[in-house]
Amino acid sequence: MQQVNQPTLLQRAPQLLTRTIHHLMTTEPVFVPQVRLLTPQPFHQRRLFLDRAISAHWSVFFQLMPKTAEGYPVNTYGQVKPLGNDRYLINSHQTSYVVGFDQIRYIANL
Repeated sequence: MQQVNQPTLLQRAPQLLTRTIHHLMTTEPVFVPQVRLLTPQPFHQRRLFLDRAISAHWSVFFQLMPKTAEGYPVNTYGQVKPLGNDRYLINSHQTSYVVGFDQIRYIANL
């Protein structure tokens, strides 16, 4: 009878970890959320509604555009507070966004 030496999990662990880490670092992310782009609102309409939402403390819907090409549009719902210099803080459940006015594509009271 011939005995076969098979490597144990502990002997193979470094190779498996190296291969897994290499795969995670070199592949592109698979998950990219698909957001249906809404028709952009005019500047004055967004500004007026944003001012009303801030003064009345409304919870509103936002569609936000990314600052860079690597990002993706985000739909969120929450209250907005001004930070100054056309920047705003949007508090949404467990997430907060700091955005510039130019990143707000759409705003609506739901």
